[in-house]
Amino acid sequence: MKHFLDDRRLLRGPWQAFERDVARILMHAGFDDVRVVGGSGDKGADVIGVKNGEIWVVQCKHTTTAPPTKHAVQEVVDAGTYYGANRMLLATSRAVGGGVLAEIERFRRIGIKVELLDPARLAHLAQEVSEYAKSRRDLRPYQQEAADRFREGLTDTGRAQVVLATGLGKTVVMAEVVADLYRDGLIRENRVLVLADKRELIRQLQFGFWHQLPKWVPTHMLSGDETPSFYDGITFATVQSIIGRVDDLPSFGLVLVDEAHHIGSASFRRALAALEPPMVGGATATPWRGDGFDIDELLGKPLVRLGISDGLRQKYLCEVDYRLLADNVDWEFVQEISSHNYSLNQLNKKLLMPTRDDEAARHIVEAFRSEKRRGGIVFSPTVDHAESFAGTLRGYGLRAESISSRQEARERDRLMAMFRRGDIDVLSSVDLFNEGVDVPDVDLIVFMRATHSRRIFVQQLGRGLRLSHGKDKVIVMDFVTDLRRVAEVIELEKAAAGPIERLPLGHNLINFRDASAGNFMLEWMKDQADLILREGDAQLEVPQFEFPPAPQPGGVQ
Repeated sequence: MKHFLDDRRLLRGPWQAFERDVARILMHAGFDDVRVVGGSGDKGADVIGVKNGEIWVVQCKHTTTAPPTKHAVQEVVDAGTYYGANRMLLATSRAVGGGVLAEIERFRRIGIKVELLDPARLAHLAQEVSEYAKSRRDLRPYQQEAADRFREGLTDTGRAQVVLATGLGKTVVMAEVVADLYRDGLIRENRVLVLADKRELIRQLQFGFWHQLPKWVPTHMLSGDETPSFYDGITFATVQSIIGRVDDLPSFGLVLVDEAHHIGSASFRRALAALEPPMVGGATATPWRGDGFDIDELLGKPLVRLGISDGLRQKYLCEVDYRLLADNVDWEFVQEISSHNYSLNQLNKKLLMPTRDDEAARHIVEAFRSEKRRGGIVFSPTVDHAESFAGTLRGYGLRAESISSRQEARERDRLMAMFRRGDIDVLSSVDLFNEGVDVPDVDLIVFMRATHSRRIFVQQLGRGLRLSHGKDKVIVMDFVTDLRRVAEVIELEKAAAGPIERLPLGHNLINFRDASAGNFMLEWMKDQADLILREGDAQLEVPQFEFPPAPQPGGVQ
């Protein structure tokens, strides 16, 4: 049977694709966890895999002319020591010379075993591993329906769109449809292009597709720093790289757009117009765009639409325990001047005041420990805040780190690996977790950042909605004490139809120690939500109300 690691990859690379193909062999071989870690700061490792509790470290050497030097052996030994590996392997695209073999023998004599994966052994492994990875997912009933309709739309009309909330398996559906079309020989010239707007997304998409693809479908990446040496199979590309090289690309029988709400942007429309694919499809969790562009114009009406409420109702998403934490309310102001109209900014200053980070951190740590949380994400307003707030959380004893675009990609990979292993309790970030990050064990979401975009809000909330073994619910702690933000939450909770997500967040969105205050604020917000969400600094009226004396300190929990 044909396989993805053939002579074209061994001879022509590129080296990044060679590393990924080695990782894919481990995935098909049944490894529990496989990561590509090669790059700056990798300590000599390129691929790390875990199988039966053992850590395997692989150093990959792709050379186009001369064989690798003996120094590669020292590199894999250093990497094995750093990562505490049980097995150390050197994978090469060319047959090795006597220098490498002598170095392997030298280490053997001192009790250190380095295994060699030369081209012959790599080809043998690729031939012997199963056609599909053992991690291949069985589709849930709604996923099967979505896949069937998605395929039907592509083959019948050349267009298809599915809307699936975060955590419901957009990648699985797209990958299964592509695999199905390949099996039936329905992809023109056997070439597929998968587009996204960020390099991190296409990297994760490629890994996600591997679970569903047969091993005879090769995969590639096209980005600013990598160009495929051939295009048979599936190419995962950033839209920016396509625009810059459209004249040099072959034709593709199918183009898929992940996070398809981006398809309305000028760059995506330019790319699709230049490529002119016979079939184009897309999947998204948030189909609405801030500029009002209707993505149905390019993809057709959604063939399947499942939102967060559908996933919760069908038990495919975990339950949400939403806690909107507000600060002290100036009830004297409300009682004395409630008959006047006030602007949104004035009311924000008088009714709701920003929570101090130290107090917010104390609440977060208390919830993390008392509710026995496994992992949390904090959405911060700025990178500086994310860094400082992580330090504040560490001061309270949590293992917290910040992750941002300021860091090199390898450092972000290291932090994500530690987070997934449970070595980090909480990660703080600005927007790196908005799209395409699969962290199913996250059971605590904290909002410290105001956003008036429903799309961003739902994407960030979705980071905690995935099901995971032993996960009972996701706790959401919202410290954004801004009337417009509160109105967004209430509007989302109230919405029954249309393109806005319906979030069943319960009846106690605002929890006050003084119950009468909480009831008043919630009812008033329900009445004012639509006005608050309008553009500009709206004039709002607080109704007259006889408030009972508030207990000291009169704060909000």
